[in-house]
Amino acid sequence: MNEYFNNLKTIADKIAYLKDNGIPLPDIEKYNSEWDESKHRIMTDLYSYPDRIIDDEYTDIDGTVRETKRIQKLNRIPLAYQKEIVSIAVSFLFGNPVKYTNNLEDESMYDAFQAILDKEKIMFTDREIAKANGRFTQCAELWWVAEEPNEYYGFKSNYRLKCNILTPDKNKLYPYFNDQGDMVAFFREYEKRESGEKVKHYEIYTAQQIAILKDVKGGIEVVSQTVNPIGKIPIVFYQFENVEWSAVQPAIERLEEIASDKGEVNKKFSAPILALTGEAEGSFSKDRSGKVLQLKGDGSRAEFVQPPNASESLKDEQEALEEIIYKLTQSINISPESLAGLGNMLATENAAFLFMLPHLKVAEKMATYVPALKRRSSIVKSFLQLMNVGFRNSDLNVEPVITPYIINNDAKFYEMLMTINGNQPLFSQKATMEKAGIKDVDKMMDELKEESELRMSADVI
Repeated sequence: MNEYFNNLKTIADKIAYLKDNGIPLPDIEKYNSEWDESKHRIMTDLYSYPDRIIDDEYTDIDGTVRETKRIQKLNRIPLAYQKEIVSIAVSFLFGNPVKYTNNLEDESMYDAFQAILDKEKIMFTDREIAKANGRFTQCAELWWVAEEPNEYYGFKSNYRLKCNILTPDKNKLYPYFNDQGDMVAFFREYEKRESGEKVKHYEIYTAQQIAILKDVKGGIEVVSQTVNPIGKIPIVFYQFENVEWSAVQPAIERLEEIASDKGEVNKKFSAPILALTGEAEGSFSKDRSGKVLQLKGDGSRAEFVQPPNASESLKDEQEALEEIIYKLTQSINISPESLAGLGNMLATENAAFLFMLPHLKVAEKMATYVPALKRRSSIVKSFLQLMNVGFRNSDLNVEPVITPYIINNDAKFYEMLMTINGNQPLFSQKATMEKAGIKDVDKMMDELKEESELRMSADVI
């Protein structure tokens, strides 16, 4: 930290400094209102989308028909494009688990690192991180140790390494960076219930210390203040400029207007409307009488009015807006209707071209995620060196590999390899069984051998 911060005398002053000099907080209220379809403008803005006041009539207790007015609710149809856009982005980014390649010959610490990732189910943590970033623009992962004797990582330890995701809807996150762009402090503010009341808590992380504080009557109380055992801030911070759907929010709102307007038209004209010319005798009563109308007068006729069809321009606008949404968010429409007829394309190497836009989006996001995942490995390495004295002089040098999700056609791939190989088998029978997921391959091969011998015996007989 800088000299000014270190010279601040009170904890309150230091907290205020970190808040004032950290990055701006995301607009959580705005993002939540766009994410939650029940809070969309089409549902809540009664000025822009008012309910209708219509004429009605009723019969009073004297049998007199009287006129009145009543409110008819507007058809309000929210569309959850925001959730779909984020879901597609997360699936293409982390649909395949991140692989970490070991750049060193020594694999002891690498194996322990992989064991930690497996134990903490980091493949799902990565998806939660991507979802939080797409929904809120930022989040953080906090690494810490809990007392729990175990042998999870290939050695005996009294501690288990754990990871929490800090999202800005439940935490106020204030990373502080120096002029070189290095994070030199991290401040977290959140609420916990104590004796039935919400109490603000604060955590300050630097490379030297970790302090936990909370509000009390009359000020701020230090709950604990300890030396940072790993000498680095145990936090990976993720930050993006906008939510995933920011560029297409107006297009989504226009589509909601169109969908709601269609609902209004259908509500008005879905029931048959009979137009009469001339004087009618009889009526459409509930019993069978009156089902046939008799009309008097020259030129009398009765015919049903055809409901209006949606204009071609409105249909074109709807299709254009949907195309804009998927194009500007580098997404792809994966609905069954959209993918109908693309079966052959999905089953060949052309699938890579079909998914080019979301794959380019993944490539763009790697500029943020790869450095963040390398920081993760650095934090885990420091904890491992504390948990196992045998790792004190060891190193961990891994490279995270993010592979965009794609529909794989293994049959087509192996067919191509066999063609190159002169149509010779690529794998032994044993290797093929292992690829099929058979656990006890030797037992299965013995059973197949016995069945083959029985068939041969039957053929001889």
